[in-house]
Amino acid sequence: MWGTLLALGGLMAAAGAWLYLWRLSHELATAQRRLDRYNRALFDVNERIQALEERHAAEQAQLQAQIRWLTGRARFTPEMTVREAQALHPQAPEILAAFHLGGCSGCAVDPDERLDQVARRNGLDVQELLAQLNQLLPPEAAPGNAVPLQPQGPQRVKLPNVTLELE
Repeated sequence: MWGTLLALGGLMAAAGAWLYLWRLSHELATAQRRLDRYNRALFDVNERIQALEERHAAEQAQLQAQIRWLTGRARFTPEMTVREAQALHPQAPEILAAFHLGGCSGCAVDPDERLDQVARRNGLDVQELLAQLNQLLPPEAAPGNAVPLQPQGPQRVKLPNVTLELE
């Protein structure tokens, strides 16, 4: 009788252990699904951040190019990044591709790398590259030929309920 009770107790303990293990495996599977969902969300957020960073860098390069044009400093320089060079003139990527700097998968360059670094790394003469790029720019874009930032002549600015004459 004691043997039967002992066997029955052991069987109940084994069943309890099995139920406990089943519950733990179920919780582990639930936790794994949550972790997968969080990892997917984290991956999606990381992609969005990278896209925003890329867009920010492109917009910053565009603004740098506009500043160069407006201040009369529209010249390609060694310390300019590839992205800034491409933003300064729409045909700059073609010149860079002619030097095997971008344009195909074998000639890929980092858009945030400086022109002098890219040229040096690829065994190119930086001054020759800059000379070719600067030929794209009109003579009036030479340093010192700034485009005026303020409109010329008197301007009329109208504000709600107020009119100002600027001279």
